[in-house]
Amino acid sequence: MPKQKKGRAASASSIPAGAKPAGKRASGAEPVSVPGAASSEGNFVTYVQTQLDTLDARPLGAVDSLVLSWISYFRLREDAPCYAGFCSWEGLPVTELLRAEDFGVMFGDSWDPEGSRDLLFAVCANPRFRGMRVCGYRTSFSELAEEQFAAMTFRLPDGSVYVAFRGTDSTLVGWKEDFNMAFQSPVPAQVSAAEYLEEAARACPGPLFVGGHSKGGNLAVYAAIMCPHALQDRIVRAFSHDGPGFNENFLRGAGFARMRDRVDKTLPRSSIFGMIFEDQEDYAIVDSTGFSLLQHNPFTWVVEGNEFKQVEHISAGARYLDKTLADWMARITPEERGEVIDAFFDIIGATDATYFAEIRDNWQESLPKMIAAASEVPPETRELIKRVIAALLRAATVGKVAGAASRAADAAGQFIEAASQAASELSAQLPASTQDAAAIARLGEQVDADALKSLARLAELYRVEE
Repeated sequence: MPKQKKGRAASASSIPAGAKPAGKRASGAEPVSVPGAASSEGNFVTYVQTQLDTLDARPLGAVDSLVLSWISYFRLREDAPCYAGFCSWEGLPVTELLRAEDFGVMFGDSWDPEGSRDLLFAVCANPRFRGMRVCGYRTSFSELAEEQFAAMTFRLPDGSVYVAFRGTDSTLVGWKEDFNMAFQSPVPAQVSAAEYLEEAARACPGPLFVGGHSKGGNLAVYAAIMCPHALQDRIVRAFSHDGPGFNENFLRGAGFARMRDRVDKTLPRSSIFGMIFEDQEDYAIVDSTGFSLLQHNPFTWVVEGNEFKQVEHISAGARYLDKTLADWMARITPEERGEVIDAFFDIIGATDATYFAEIRDNWQESLPKMIAAASEVPPETRELIKRVIAALLRAATVGKVAGAASRAADAAGQFIEAASQAASELSAQLPASTQDAAAIARLGEQVDADALKSLARLAELYRVEE
């Protein structure tokens, strides 16, 4: 388990001239926020709605990074009149994204379309963000190359630049590329990210921040590490929000060592995705209102004032899955990992779906195709796939067992008490002999006297043992 960091500030040697460390308030500056909001809990949307100090007063931090990383998920219409402007390096004001006719495409397949829309409105109203420009929008999607990549750059009001990489979308190709990281390095999106960051750095002067959520966080750190040293020296921070880590060989390299103190990684307390390949990177653990795998959704991450609410430990479920996957990776070669992953996605790909939602919506057609494809997979590969799926399911329950057991015991105790009382009262009303059919009929045609007496005895027994 790597050392967990607690809001570590960038070291002085890692900060380019003229840049201020993230998380430090400018001397003499007072926080500006909506009255009463600073002490309340919310998420990164309420953060933007309530924390109104500028980047000059309080430099960019981890919550700001998550805000900008999420905006990179917004899909821009290629036929929109402003599309070319967002693709240029001069860019357009962020307020140009406020086009209601584009919202269907922009937010349609995101995890939280309404929350994404609220975030955009808040960003465009907040003095911290509303002066920024969106530029360098790029997307790349290839089933043949198994690549899903997208990025955009923000020219911030204080003269700094934030390069954001989109995480995994809901396409099968996007998820397949994520799994390919288990045996392939680099994957196509990592190569594209390194090229994009170098292009953005040359086009946009000023201190650089880079970041992303999910796979976008991995791409951000990878691109920062692979960046030419002259450009890399301008990078203040590389943020990874629940992004997968890197294999041991990569982390042992000189490139990672040079960037290590500038990597800022945040994980929700039940992180699954961010714990993949999590061997040597430091990270902060963020509280979340979600459950297990659903904590990957950043709308569930808790923000207090202008910082994430941190907790001490990763959940038991996340630790269990981390160990299970680590053991699995250690037992088989990269080539064997590739075979398992290819087989798994061949089964899913038999549906001819592009998005996972298509499989869900057409499950009556999809399921028989997947079963037929699975029958052609070698038995040993099928067994490995089943083990990984079982680990995922178990991870969703480990850590909840104690709480669930306690709640079940409380509920059982209440039930036993109520059942004992009700059964005793009913039993007392029964005639001495259960053969008295007329008396039983008066109590109701469906009464089973022996069963009620047994229930009373059983309830009494459990109440004593409890």
